[in-house]
Amino acid sequence: MDGKSRSGDWALLSDWALDLIFRKLPSISDCLCFSLVCKPWFSFVSNNYDVLQQRINSSSIEELPLLINFTDEDICFAAYPLNRCVGSSHGWLAFQQRGFDSFFLFNPFSGETINLPNLKIYTDKVTLSKNPSTNPHDFEVAALCKNLDRGESLAILKPGNKTWFRISFRGRRPCDVIYYNERYYVVFTEGSIFSIDNTDNPTVRHEIAPPPSMYTVLEFYLQFYLVKTTTNELLRVERSPPSPSSSVKICKLVTSPKTQTSMFVDVDNLGDEALFVCHNGSTSVSASKFPGCKPNSIYYMDRSYTQSRFDNFHYSVDHINLQDRSSHTQFSFFQKFNIAPRALWIIPTPKVTTTS
Repeated sequence: MDGKSRSGDWALLSDWALDLIFRKLPSISDCLCFSLVCKPWFSFVSNNYDVLQQRINSSSIEELPLLINFTDEDICFAAYPLNRCVGSSHGWLAFQQRGFDSFFLFNPFSGETINLPNLKIYTDKVTLSKNPSTNPHDFEVAALCKNLDRGESLAILKPGNKTWFRISFRGRRPCDVIYYNERYYVVFTEGSIFSIDNTDNPTVRHEIAPPPSMYTVLEFYLQFYLVKTTTNELLRVERSPPSPSSSVKICKLVTSPKTQTSMFVDVDNLGDEALFVCHNGSTSVSASKFPGCKPNSIYYMDRSYTQSRFDNFHYSVDHINLQDRSSHTQFSFFQKFNIAPRALWIIPTPKVTTTS
């Protein structure tokens, strides 16, 4: 059988067979590649757009995080050279202009841009409640802000609003924020965690995790991150440099069945989860769905200043095996000090459209 005959056989698969294949594809990228096999397969996807949209909206479909290292030649940096990248969430990047004159979201996979009301204050981290590509009128933006006069705070932008709602932390220093189960969770540099009610006036705060016992000594060395797993559990990842493996500690949020109070408890094993952690945005995937991805592991991206190369930061991606506490650096690279965005993890979330 020649090549043309084999190609014809694939093109003549029934819709029933194509549907079986399509529903077993593990990632959005695979779904998009499926539509490029041949014209009949593209027609199948176009005629079943609602199924594809449902797959994208479904929490069961996962993408392996990509590492973006912004350089002078990078498309995002070339388009926005005067902006700082201040977050990666749901496949979108948040940018703030150095002079605080603009604030916007950018999807590097679809090219979409969403302008936000100006937040005329230094922003350290941005997270989104939902994916704007699939929830264009029902997503919120939360930003950790720093101000020498007013202290550090959390700014929240509600759908349709043109002004930010500010929550002051009164001298405490937040290091990460996440939207989880209709609430905001903020972890501070000493390791304590507050939850914030997501209402029209989100001022009710509850402390659900006290700081580690040695935080007064190690506060300036500990690093904390909040990550949601694929099984919808909230984790606090604690790391004390310079040793990336033995100094990692993980806790998860649980609710007492008797008192209905929330607390964080230690976790020794992540099972099939693989965490991708960095300052600008962390995520988790099911390792078994991606060949080469190791379960019960953390892929941790760290940044350090290099005195020998005055104008550079040194980035490294370390794989940490939580079972035997081993670690090794998968790769490392240098980034120019004056480049506005940082290297970060991002989940591909293209906007799917059909042609008439």
